[in-house]
Amino acid sequence: MITVLILVVAALAAGAALTLTGVSPWYWSILWAALVFLAGQLALGWVLRRRMGALNDRIQGVMRAAQAKMQAKVQRWRTGRMTNAKAAEAELAKDRDAMIAEVQALLRPLERLRPWVPLLGRQLATMEMQFAWQKKDWARVDELLPRALLLEPLLVCMKLARMWQKDAPTAELRKVFRKATRRVRYGSTALVYATWSWMLVKRGEIDEAFKALIEADKKNEHPTLKANRELLANNRVHHFSNAGFGEEWYALCLEEPKVRAQRVRDPSRYFL
Repeated sequence: MITVLILVVAALAAGAALTLTGVSPWYWSILWAALVFLAGQLALGWVLRRRMGALNDRIQGVMRAAQAKMQAKVQRWRTGRMTNAKAAEAELAKDRDAMIAEVQALLRPLERLRPWVPLLGRQLATMEMQFAWQKKDWARVDELLPRALLLEPLLVCMKLARMWQKDAPTAELRKVFRKATRRVRYGSTALVYATWSWMLVKRGEIDEAFKALIEADKKNEHPTLKANRELLANNRVHHFSNAGFGEEWYALCLEEPKVRAQRVRDPSRYFL
C-alpha cells in the first residue's frame, strides 16, 4: 500500500511541477501525471513478478523433492506389504511438517514487503492457512481464514468445511455456497457442489440436495455428481458418496477414506 501512496505523490508532484513551470497546461499535466503513475506501477510489477517468480520456483522445487521422497516411501511400503498404517501416516506427517517448515522459511522474508505490496498480506495468509489446515491446527486456521483469499474451489470448500465443523446454521453455509457458485466458469465448481450437497444430505435436506445436484450438472461435468444425483433420485441416500473426488475430497477433513491402508496423501498437490 505504501508503494501506491508513493506513486500517487510522485505523479501529483510531477503534474504540479509541469504546470507551475509552464512546461505544459494543466490538462496535459494531468495526463503526464497519470502516465508517471502507470509507468511506476508497471516497473514495480515487473520487479515483483521477477522476485516472486524466482521464489515460487524455489518453493516448487522444495515441494517436488518432498513429494518424491514421500512417494518413494509409499512405494517401498507397498512393495514390502507394510500393514502398520498409523506408523506410515505418522512418518508421512513428519515429512509433510518438515516440508511446510522449509517453505515457511522461504516465505518469511516476504513479510517485510507486506506494507509495500497490496494484497501480499492476504496472499501470505492464504498460504499459511492451507499449511495450518494440513496440520489440522484449527486455532490457526480460524485466525487466518478471515484474511485468506478464497479464489480457488478447494479454499471455498475449506471455509464451508470449517463452518460445518463448528455447526454453522444451514443458512450461513448457503450464503458461502451461493457466493462461490455465482458467475464462475464452467467446470470449476464441482467440488463446491459436492461439498454442499453432502452437507444437505447429512442434515436430512434431501430434496434441496437433489436440486443442488441438478444445478451442478448444468455447470459441471463430473461423474460423481451425476452418480449422487441418480442415487438421490432413486431414494438410495445411504449410497451417497463423494469418494470419487479422491484426495481432493478427503483433504477437507469431513470424512476419512474407508480403507485407511490405501490412503496416500500428496501434501502439495492441492495447496499453494
